[in-house]
Amino acid sequence: MKTWLWLYPRSWRKRYGREMEVLLDDMPRQTGVGLDLVLGAGTAYAAVIRGNRILASAGSFLHGVCVAVLLQAIAFVTFILFGLSSNLAADAWFGPFHVASFERSQLLFHGLEPLNRINRTVEWLPAATILVVLLGALVLLVVAPRLLRTPAR
Repeated sequence: MKTWLWLYPRSWRKRYGREMEVLLDDMPRQTGVGLDLVLGAGTAYAAVIRGNRILASAGSFLHGVCVAVLLQAIAFVTFILFGLSSNLAADAWFGPFHVASFERSQLLFHGLEPLNRINRTVEWLPAATILVVLLGALVLLVVAPRLLRTPAR
């Protein structure tokens, strides 16, 4: 468990490292303790970044880039889902630029209508699952700065 302390910033380890090592010697080796150490390291780095103006502005920029990339991924997966619901080919244009196209595969079982219905129902599940994961990641990314703030004293 002591190896997890290397996730913490150097300034934090200099100030609290020995005390935390002694505390970890007395604690049981459980998954919850390891998870708490990882979350604590994230909080400690957030405090270091907030204390430095250059790191804070770089962190804000990186946060914005991550949100933009997630929004683009969500738009792309949504485009795929709409393409799956249509029998026609779907094209995405951004001004004069052709960005993406989607053409549905025609895997039909002739004479077996129940299998065709199952095939149409199941083919959108991977894209829907990816969309749910991306939306969850976006919510976590937007909420994370508020969760990492230290309470006002």
